[in-house]
Amino acid sequence: MPVVTDLDSVPLTPVYTIVISATGEATVDGEQVENLPGQDARTSALADIRVRAARRGHPVRINAKEPDGSVWPLIVDHDGAVTPLDAPHPAPEPAPPVIPTARPLEPLAPHHTTVLGRVVAAELRGDLAGAAAAAEELETALTAELGPFHPHALGALATRAWLSLLLRDDWAAATRLHLLTAERRRQAGPPDPETRRAARNAHAAWALLRTTDPAAAEALRPELGRVAHLTS
Repeated sequence: MPVVTDLDSVPLTPVYTIVISATGEATVDGEQVENLPGQDARTSALADIRVRAARRGHPVRINAKEPDGSVWPLIVDHDGAVTPLDAPHPAPEPAPPVIPTARPLEPLAPHHTTVLGRVVAAELRGDLAGAAAAAEELETALTAELGPFHPHALGALATRAWLSLLLRDDWAAATRLHLLTAERRRQAGPPDPETRRAARNAHAAWALLRTTDPAAAEALRPELGRVAHLTS
């Protein structure tokens, strides 16, 4: 899976703490993590972090503490990308007091969290089609409730797009999903690393489509051109 290349783009807070005990149990910030079916504590804890990243709409930082006392600083994204760091997470600088000008991002509602959990569980057990179907259900519901440019809706759309690459069964659909992700993220705000990654993935899926269905690829060429400036 891809890793985060622009570390400075990841917020310095929060930093979640995963602790793996000698008995094989895991906690996230002191809260016990229930093992997913067929998964160990470490994998289940990372799945929990992925849900948190999806709620926030961006990768998050964690410290993973092993039973031997070693600590591994990592960055985890909603799509499962895990980026190990060579140094501890930098300490955030104290911020001057400001007057809030916008509401903070609200947590994902419980009924949406349930569907997101189905996405993660299906992917972990290898049911990519089931994960994609649940991700589409989640993205449709969030878009209808919050609008297409809300961070939660954009996160769900990015998950759908990433799963379309893993499925490797419809490169035209994968291209369109990544195009849509890049364009919506661009409309929602200035280009950022996630926007550029979506644009690059659209080009990668399109290149594979050219090898299997040149006519379909040619039909998508004008749409691909609209995000070409986002790939650099």
